[in-house]
This record gives sequence, structure tokens and C-alpha cells, in this order.
Amino acid sequence: MPPLVKRPGWARNPIDRFVLARLEQEGIAASPEAGRATLIRRLSLDLCGLPPSPEEVEEFLRDTRPDAYERVVDRLLASPHYGERWGRWWLDAARYADSNGYSIDAPRQIWKYRDWVIDALNRDLPFDQFAVWQLAGDLLPDATLEQKIATGFHRNTQINQEGGIDPEQFRVESVVDRVNTTATVFLGVTLACAQCHDHKFDPLTQREYYQMFAFFNNTGEDGHGKGTPGGVLEIPGEFEPMENVQKE
Repeated sequence: MPPLVKRPGWARNPIDRFVLARLEQEGIAASPEAGRATLIRRLSLDLCGLPPSPEEVEEFLRDTRPDAYERVVDRLLASPHYGERWGRWWLDAARYADSNGYSIDAPRQIWKYRDWVIDALNRDLPFDQFAVWQLAGDLLPDATLEQKIATGFHRNTQINQEGGIDPEQFRVESVVDRVNTTATVFLGVTLACAQCHDHKFDPLTQREYYQMFAFFNNTGEDGHGKGTPGGVLEIPGEFEPMENVQKE
């Protein structure tokens, strides 16, 4: 239940009452209400990462309807830039990169996963599907192309293409990376600490670490980028624009 406050008229939604209750508790006055030009700028930057155009600002300033604010929110949430803005947070957690890492840092073709994350956010894909598809989309019954692309979550490991490396060492490095990332992103725990010893703060043992490690230790990849099974996943029609340009 929202808390009781001294100025209930200040709150415009239940969350505001929690904010106001804490302000009143600390004896802090709320900041003055932002002007409409400032408000739409904040909304646009928060939701899409881009400032509003002059036309969008003028339109909002002229809109006197009581739900003008909500209309702007809905418009920005429906923008493709919303997924681009908020997808970057997930892509950072998923250690997404357009290159393999290490000293050679060669480019890789994993942008299909990046685009999938952006699209999933833009169409409000339920989180249970968002999670399952990334962890095991290819193992679902009659897995779709989209579900297979989602498994790019665990294709974001670094690949070492230097000469003279130990392939088995970097295969294990990739498995360790998948274990640690899964624990951090989906479980919210620093399981990596238990790789070398029982966790010092959380109830996680080194034995439990390698029990989870075993789930990911079923790949023949060599850590050198040459033992990756399968080929490039092609999306029907993705090369048509390029082919049309070449024909012209």
C-alpha cells in the first residue's frame, strides 16, 4: 500500500507517494516541477537516448490534453530507438562485441544476436522467453530461426587466434566465461569467486561451481575459432538489398 503523506495532491501515481514519504521523512522539499520543454527532453533521452526534435518539442508544448504526457511516453516506447537505447545495457551484460578480443581482435559476424535483443525489447518479449531462448533456444522443440539466433548470448566469448596457443586452455576459458556470465546475469551472484575456492561471502562452494561448469563443458570448440561447429546462420532475404545493388 502506498504510504500516507502530508501532501497527497503532489503525487500523480502510487510511486510518487513513496518518493514524497521519504522526502517528508528527511525534511527535504521536492524540486519544483519541470517545464514542458525540459520534461519532453528528459523523456526522450531516458527512453530513446536521443533529444527530441524541435518539431516534437513544439507539438508537446501545444498539446493541452490531460494525457499529453502519457501520449509522449507511449510514442517513445513504440519507437525503434527504445530497443536500441535499452538493449545496450543487456548487451553489455552479455559481453557483446563486434570483434573476437585478445590482441588480434578480428571482426566477428554476431550482429544478428544484437539485432535480436533490440527487437525483443521493442516488441516486449516476455522475460521468461527472453531468458530461455538465450540459454537454450536451440534445444526447444522445433526451434525457430529466431530462437536459435537468441543463443548468441553464449557465443559472445572471446576467441584467441594468436599463434602457439593451447587450444584446450582457451576452450576451458570459454566455458568458464559462460558459467560466470550466466551466474552474474541471471542469478545475480558472483559465482566466479568459487572458481578457485569456496565463496568467501555467499553460500557457494568450489564443488558447486564445477557442478555448474559441467553443464557448459560439452562443446568441441578449441578456443582458437577453428573448431566452432556449424556454419553461418543465414536469415532468408538478408542479402537481397546487397544483391540488388550489385545487379544495378
